[in-house]
Amino acid sequence: MSKNSWKRFTITSQITLCFLLIFISFSHCGLFYKGVPKAGEFCYVLIKPPECLYVDFEAKKLIWNDVEYTLEEKLRMDYFFKSNDELYELTVSTVNRVELKNLTTANFNKFYMRKKDKFAEIPTPDAKHE
Repeated sequence: MSKNSWKRFTITSQITLCFLLIFISFSHCGLFYKGVPKAGEFCYVLIKPPECLYVDFEAKKLIWNDVEYTLEEKLRMDYFFKSNDELYELTVSTVNRVELKNLTTANFNKFYMRKKDKFAEIPTPDAKHE
């Protein structure tokens, strides 16, 4: 191999290695995350005592106000359910935060933060919403 060929080879290898490292770093930051967040308890902390709900995204189940709801998935991180003939939207903002909106009533918009695993408990609903 000549000196110029060797230089081109090393420069090309370095550029390829840089692109590979950039791709690997972006693939682990959540930019290309395709899954759903793990199940957990989320709480609205602006009221005392905090109002909590439990969501299992894989099973598409929500327990809110001691009632279990089946979630309809609209997009990968948007879910819908009905309660008392009102339509609600549950949006996953981040793996640690969900937003609950009442689409029937204006001015109902709450952010729920994930409860730490060591404090979270799986509630048992009193009723199942049909």
